[in-house]
Amino acid sequence: MLSYVRSRQRLWTAVGGAVGLILVAWDAWAAATTFLPQYAIRNDLRLAMGAALVGWQQGYGHIYDLSAQQHAIESLGSGFNPQPFISPPPLAWLVTPLLALPFTVAVAIWTTLLIAALVWAWYLLAPPDRPTRAAHLVLWLGLFPVAFAVMVGQPGPLVAAAVASAWWLIRKQHHLWAGVVLTAIVIKPQLALLVPLCLLLAGYHRVFGAWLAASAVVGVAALAMLGTDGVQRYLDVLAQTQTAAWDITRRYSISGPLGLGPVLNVVQGVVLVATLFTAWRQRGGGPEIPIAAGIAGSLLFTPYLGFQDFLMLVVAGWLLLRVGATPLQIGLLVVGYALLELALLVLAIPILVVEVALLVSLLVRPPAQTARDLRDV
Repeated sequence: MLSYVRSRQRLWTAVGGAVGLILVAWDAWAAATTFLPQYAIRNDLRLAMGAALVGWQQGYGHIYDLSAQQHAIESLGSGFNPQPFISPPPLAWLVTPLLALPFTVAVAIWTTLLIAALVWAWYLLAPPDRPTRAAHLVLWLGLFPVAFAVMVGQPGPLVAAAVASAWWLIRKQHHLWAGVVLTAIVIKPQLALLVPLCLLLAGYHRVFGAWLAASAVVGVAALAMLGTDGVQRYLDVLAQTQTAAWDITRRYSISGPLGLGPVLNVVQGVVLVATLFTAWRQRGGGPEIPIAAGIAGSLLFTPYLGFQDFLMLVVAGWLLLRVGATPLQIGLLVVGYALLELALLVLAIPILVVEVALLVSLLVRPPAQTARDLRDV
């Protein structure tokens, strides 16, 4: 059976490309008919720009003042829907230059940046064979969680590009720069929270050290700009995400079926140990499996997740393909892709099951041979 599948690689590439083109066309139709006309209530750039506007006008210590956020978002234009901005401060810093532009222009620039980030991640990570790369590009852009992230202005593609870039820099022996680039995960940390720790346990000490130092600089700057009152406002906003009003933000995370409580904490502990142990077993064998485990573990560990955030699983899948996925893992990637495309219908549990299976498959994978050119010495 396996030999039959492998002997028809060109056929599967053609089928994948055709499916990807169909999905891209469908996503383009959805964007043109729904998301672009309703950008004032659907595009989350308005939340980041609202926070940036508050910081610019009143000081960054006020960016988590919900009343100030509401007025700032409504000032962007008629019909803008105010919602709380709960992302870390660097996202507000990042979009601050866009305040000089009309919101429609800012949305166009931001959307272009997100698409460019997706293409960059694909360029670095997709399999090298040209027909296969082309199929992977349309499958990547056509996957609805990926397209949805762009449609609603979510910064997930930037995190995907940062992780892909860090991997590439490690491969090029630029470990310090890899750690600095990895600092960009602070834009949406739950997508790759465990990746730096996995790289540390896998032996990439300089990568981790550079990430830690750069993250400390960002953290100190954020604390200084927020001040004591700003930090308290941020903690108050984050506390709201634990209430029933925010259940929709946990629908696709492990806290959806488990709820918030001791059971969730125990499962998070198991996920953390399994993820870090997987990385430790692969020490000296290259960064692919540790990063892939870090991504899968992060998505299982966080209690706050949108289905658009599953785009990171494609990054993990590409890394796995780079080092030779087993037939079981390839099956999980194919099934996972189908489930992600149907995420709005199947909801969380089947996706979570495949995520767990993928992490377990990485855990039991035999340790890689020491990669001499990658050892962090």
